[in-house]
Amino acid sequence: MPISLYTQISEELARRIASQEYPVGTAIPPENALAEEFGASRHTVRAALRQLQDLGLIARRRGSGTTVEAVRPKAGFSQSLSSLEDLVQLAARTPRDIQKMQEIVADIELAGQLGVAAGTRWLRISSKRGEPGRPPMVWTDLYVDAHYRGIRKLAQQHPDRLVSELIEAHYGRRIATVEQMITARAIPAAIARELDVEPDSAGLFILRQYRDQAGNVVEASTSYHPAGRYQFSLTLIRER
Repeated sequence: MPISLYTQISEELARRIASQEYPVGTAIPPENALAEEFGASRHTVRAALRQLQDLGLIARRRGSGTTVEAVRPKAGFSQSLSSLEDLVQLAARTPRDIQKMQEIVADIELAGQLGVAAGTRWLRISSKRGEPGRPPMVWTDLYVDAHYRGIRKLAQQHPDRLVSELIEAHYGRRIATVEQMITARAIPAAIARELDVEPDSAGLFILRQYRDQAGNVVEASTSYHPAGRYQFSLTLIRER
């Protein structure tokens, strides 16, 4: 399985710290310098630095840059789900194939499911993802705050990017957290036809809520994965 770029950067920086190329107490190069060196975006570099920070190897302080705190990770384990960067990598590997876009008003049932107010307006983007020559791995209904109507065109122009990324890049509204709920669920007949499986066959249902720093839902998605076409993994990382 290919290693993500941010993990490669993190591993290389950890190697430099361990070899004393970046001694404890000294600063490591700034984000823009690292982005240029590794041919990566600053978003990817930040994800790499966040991994090192979570391991207790570095400290990041506003106004004073990033300094090396330790040569080895600190002991202890905590449970962690995949990061938003992992979703970015998934989007790049399996671009969306948009099937339909329409503006809708959230009724009581949908609003309850998405965690938004009933009667609010949303742009619904229905799409499939998968690899060429293979059955689709997922059907997703993505609901975006109708304020961002320009996302219609951007989502079509950039099928390999998360819509949350596009909102951040073009509207400046930062996604602070992504809450994810996973459950086993029968696949509805209409979606089953799109995924080429039997109606009510077993599947994995994923609800994601993308929230800003104030906790407001900027976008939400519901996804159905047929059995055997998606694998969810959990990673244990060391605590500080």
